[in-house]
Amino acid sequence: MTRPHLRWRSVAWLGVAAVGLGPGPARSAPAEVKLDRDFLAALVENLPPCPFQQDGEYRGTAQSYRLQAIDPRTRRFLVACQVEGEFRPLIPRPFSGGSGRGVFDWRKFRFDVQAGVNVEPGGDGPPRFHVDVEEVKLRELEGVAGVLARLLGRQFDEMATRIADGKVALMSVRLNAEVARRVEALKPYGVLCGIDYAPERVVLLFDLTRFRSEGISGYVFPTPRTGTAPLFRWFRTGRGDHFYTTDPAEPDRGNHLAEGIACHVFDRPMPQTVPLYRWAGPREHFYTTAADGEMVYRLGYRLEGVACFLYPDPKPGTIPFYRFVDPRNGLHFYSTHPHAEFAK
Repeated sequence: MTRPHLRWRSVAWLGVAAVGLGPGPARSAPAEVKLDRDFLAALVENLPPCPFQQDGEYRGTAQSYRLQAIDPRTRRFLVACQVEGEFRPLIPRPFSGGSGRGVFDWRKFRFDVQAGVNVEPGGDGPPRFHVDVEEVKLRELEGVAGVLARLLGRQFDEMATRIADGKVALMSVRLNAEVARRVEALKPYGVLCGIDYAPERVVLLFDLTRFRSEGISGYVFPTPRTGTAPLFRWFRTGRGDHFYTTDPAEPDRGNHLAEGIACHVFDRPMPQTVPLYRWAGPREHFYTTAADGEMVYRLGYRLEGVACFLYPDPKPGTIPFYRFVDPRNGLHFYSTHPHAEFAK
């Protein structure tokens, strides 16, 4: 039986170099998704303005986010933003400017914040961002506001630091939320296991599955169709093998856990379908469209009958029903997921 394997090839997608599938020799390297600098810059620059307020002290908005550089040595992005707002100086003695107003009036300020953004695998799929303040650069404040800022010294610096710390914390939250939304389309590539930094791109490395592909058992429906029946999947605790059946009452054994519906198939012969035979072995059930069971009877397997009927070739509305084997124990697994549901 010819068993197609997986091969990775790069494709362009929305500024991301992703992966594709095709016939060819299997590779054990993780899948790669490349996020180029333009994509990352757009991600940062599209962050919405962040308002802030501390009652009676200051208020304003952080805005104009921009990506300055990717630093492979420190594994960080350098991101800058501009902070504009008003502060209300609190000093124990009066001070007035040309307008004759007192020191408790609101005065405008503006400064730049540069932050270091570190991205690492989060363990739950999307990458996680951690943001730290690198520098707070106060712009020259004119008029009374500038005089007050120089007069207040540490108080104004501490206020700017509090604002900067708060803004980068919020930037971290918003980056995480935005990236989680955008990488939804990357989930088919597996679980994020590493990140490589380069000056012009960041490469996300995805760990797929330890299971080895043994090709496609046939073609099935992902949702109910007229005349189809659900193919239920059960997991046998202790041994770790899976059992597939169109009978919701099977198996009648207490050591099996229901794992839901694997796909939708036919429970009787239909035009152009073939039977998927079920063989019972010493440690697992084995499923194949080969009438001879691919000679597994030589290994002590016995034929139990037909599990279902499916198409040997693609038909409109069908998807592949993949077959995998766990190289550690030789147990087989069947799924419509091209990467064995990322089983580890």
